[in-house]
Amino acid sequence: MPSFNDLKLSPALLQVLQELSFKTPTPIQVAAIPLLLQGKDVAGQAETGSGKTAAFGLSLLQQINPELQQVQALIIVPTRELALQVRHELKQFARQLPQLKISAFYGGHSFSQERASLAHPPQVLVGTPGRLTDHLFRKTLDLSSARQLVLDEADKLLEMGFEEEIDKIMQNLPRERQTILFSATIPDDVKALIANSLKNPEFVKASANSIPDKVKLVGIKVEHNERQEAINKLLQGINYNGTVIFCNTRAASDSLASHLQALGMAVKTLHGGMEQADRDKTMTLFRNGTTQVLVATDLAARGLDIAALKTIIHYELPDDVAAYMHRSGRTGRAGKSGIVYTLLSQRDESKIREWQEVQMDEWLSLAGLNKPGIKAKTEQTADFATLHINGGRKDKISPRDIVGALIAEASIKADQIGKIEVQDRSSFVAVPAALSATILSKLSEGKIKGRKYKIHLVK
Repeated sequence: MPSFNDLKLSPALLQVLQELSFKTPTPIQVAAIPLLLQGKDVAGQAETGSGKTAAFGLSLLQQINPELQQVQALIIVPTRELALQVRHELKQFARQLPQLKISAFYGGHSFSQERASLAHPPQVLVGTPGRLTDHLFRKTLDLSSARQLVLDEADKLLEMGFEEEIDKIMQNLPRERQTILFSATIPDDVKALIANSLKNPEFVKASANSIPDKVKLVGIKVEHNERQEAINKLLQGINYNGTVIFCNTRAASDSLASHLQALGMAVKTLHGGMEQADRDKTMTLFRNGTTQVLVATDLAARGLDIAALKTIIHYELPDDVAAYMHRSGRTGRAGKSGIVYTLLSQRDESKIREWQEVQMDEWLSLAGLNKPGIKAKTEQTADFATLHINGGRKDKISPRDIVGALIAEASIKADQIGKIEVQDRSSFVAVPAALSATILSKLSEGKIKGRKYKIHLVK
């Protein structure tokens, strides 16, 4: 397997990869990066978790001119969650590249803030189709200097009905450009998009099996009306911190989450019927451990990439094997182990046995969930609670400032502080749940970087 040094990446990018402990490139990176650095159009078949963001992201960053304050690379993604995820990853890769601005534009975000930021345009822009076309309609976005276009998760872009918006965006891009497309599946409409949008593309493909090697698959045989009982027994027998339970519909997600909340579990839902602000808050709470279990639909979980994600449960079997692989491949990242449980009726079992890519490592019955070795955990409370601070990057607040204030004002130790996320006008910090009321009181009375801010406990 080649190393990152063999891929002709710049010293600055190689240094960052070393700092981030990226030791060996993934197959999709080995296949795509040399072609992309040659300026060729590339169509890739790859799942989330295959390293595709680094594949196109490192190549884009190497070719950006930091002296030119114009949008030089545009990345179109289907959802707000994926836009934020891609921006986050690219910012990590670009931290040794001075003067580089990377922004994300998406529905639910302040349009006026985005418009104001375009006074000094980002060199790399990640956006959802609706928000990008809105900017183009209002003539607030200039794409005349864009020389690279990425269509990420193209199958979902088309499945969600964004074909017209993509056409409008492309009409505003220079004809001479490099176009890159990644898709988990390549149905006929994606093939048509490739034919219409890419010039003499090179095709690359990641391994067909998107489930990492260290992930164990466990099938649980249940009748349809036994699903809730099975979930109860399963969660009582495992450490469920960092678990995502997949349902096929919003209604099923809400119903199951309500059931688990009534049992005293720190559970939230994530689906497309929620307001964007609520979805953002839910993701923050799950990332920092305040929410232990997420009950999600496929659409809302697109772009879900969380290091702490240890367990996946398929409460309902999706319609096709691609969706099953996509869900299951979200655990066991970066060489870590993970486990995937699938609740299966007789009909579901017949269906999944036809999927050649899926081979269960173990089968259990409902009664088997009580077997020795699965220890009951009756007390599993969240270790952290989350505080919201009504100040962020625009107020010149950094994670270091929040740590300093917690130590000085609330008298807690640095190693007691959990994950901190600083956004434009707000910040979130995870603190020990048992001390949260005391910390809230002391921090509210004190100051952060010399200023008082409103602080409350996020429910």
